[in-house]
Amino acid sequence: MFEKLAEKLKEKNNREIEFKPYEEVTAAPELPKEEIPAPAPKAQPSDISVATSASAVGGKVELKLVRPESFAEVSTIADHLLAGCTVVLNTELLDYATSLRMFDFLNGVTYSVDGDIKQVTKTTFILTPNNVDVSDEEV
Repeated sequence: MFEKLAEKLKEKNNREIEFKPYEEVTAAPELPKEEIPAPAPKAQPSDISVATSASAVGGKVELKLVRPESFAEVSTIADHLLAGCTVVLNTELLDYATSLRMFDFLNGVTYSVDGDIKQVTKTTFILTPNNVDVSDEEV
């Protein structure tokens, strides 16, 4: 498919051009075995969802604790937020590029429900729908 393009570029630049397969170009570099971190323990199902009653609001507030391992889980997080749940998002298992991509998506979802995103720690964030307020208080 790229042979004709390579020929045109070769004629134009007077040098050989080699196209590599996509997998070869995008593959992560191999790390020595001693540098590969051990996987973090998976959260137990009981750790994922917490429901608390909020007497001040007069209803039930549901809190979802989420620790995604890939961008594929962003739709589940968005569904929680769209359902009116508060989401505590821990991104420590994601690389920087994936977490940025996830925040771009979730920022749009949060905006659509008139919600808010607050950073708790370097890798932990609270995403709230419009009926939940999170305030920063100095102790």
